Amino acid sequence: MNQSAQFDDLMTCRLDDGRKAVEPCSIVIFGASGDLTARKLIPALYHLCREKQMPADFRITGFARRDKTDASWRAELRSAADQFSRTKPVDDPTWQEFSQHVFYCQGDLTDPAAYAKLARQLSAFGSEPLRRNLLFYLATSPSQFGVVVEQLHRADLLHKDSVNGWQRIVVEKPFGHDLESARQLNRELTRYAHEQQIFRIDHYLGKETVQNILMFRFSNAIFERLWHRESIDHVQLTVSEKLGVGQRGGYYEEAGALRDMVQNHLLQVLSLMAMEPPLSLEAESIRDEKVKLLKSIRPFSAEDVAQHVVRGQYLAGTVDGAMRLGYRQEPKVKPD
Repeated sequence: MNQSAQFDDLMTCRLDDGRKAVEPCSIVIFGASGDLTARKLIPALYHLCREKQMPADFRITGFARRDKTDASWRAELRSAADQFSRTKPVDDPTWQEFSQHVFYCQGDLTDPAAYAKLARQLSAFGSEPLRRNLLFYLATSPSQFGVVVEQLHRADLLHKDSVNGWQRIVVEKPFGHDLESARQLNRELTRYAHEQQIFRIDHYLGKETVQNILMFRFSNAIFERLWHRESIDHVQLTVSEKLGVGQRGGYYEEAGALRDMVQNHLLQVLSLMAMEPPLSLEAESIRDEKVKLLKSIRPFSAEDVAQHVVRGQYLAGTVDGAMRLGYRQEPKVKPD
């Protein structure tokens, strides 16, 4: 299971007999010119198309400030897919088929006119399900989540009580910058959308290595019986990166390493490693066990942090024979 599988779940509906069905829908990616879209989102959607798991009819619209045409954005995405696709080379016929469903809408996240333009573009799609089943993926800074959701509501694209079709909001981490801002963000989102319409996701959980932890622990007769404190001395979680922050310097300066990696990615992996077996592998059961585990973690006092935490910045050097910049030399990072 991978990032593609997360998208697959977002595009489904429940049939009367309880089975899931993937419905025709329109996907709008806010922050479409960013790193996440190029490295993760579009390759994931391409792979769904390649594996015949996309709906029979779908549209993907990128929303960002930069001036681009449909053709120029498709060319950019093809270049990114060649670099980041998990199956190489990219299959030309499949990409040609996939790219014909991809469009671009230029606009500022704070401009109501841009959302009106987006609404007109979505309403021009011929199929009724494409106009009423809307998935909004917010690949933006957390400070912009509330603005986007409010503007979608004002543009008549997001409704709490939609009887025809569905609308869903997907928000990436980090969710706020502290507890109070996270609570405030929840209030802003639920003002215009039901809790069932909001998907707070961590794309790290789409990594196959992370997904395999569940199978390794709970479907392996050998290790399942040994996975307790009498048999295991300690566990180390190591995140080794070959790349620096690259073009994400502006985001990283705002979020920081702790919010970018520890309070979401690493705590999620820790939960999978240490939680009790869930009743089932359904999302709610796994979430319940994760919450129990997280509540059991002893908070660090200031003295604990001073004794047990080491913080630093990476310097310039070589990785696999290639030169890498130090953190303070990366674009958009303050030199001090």
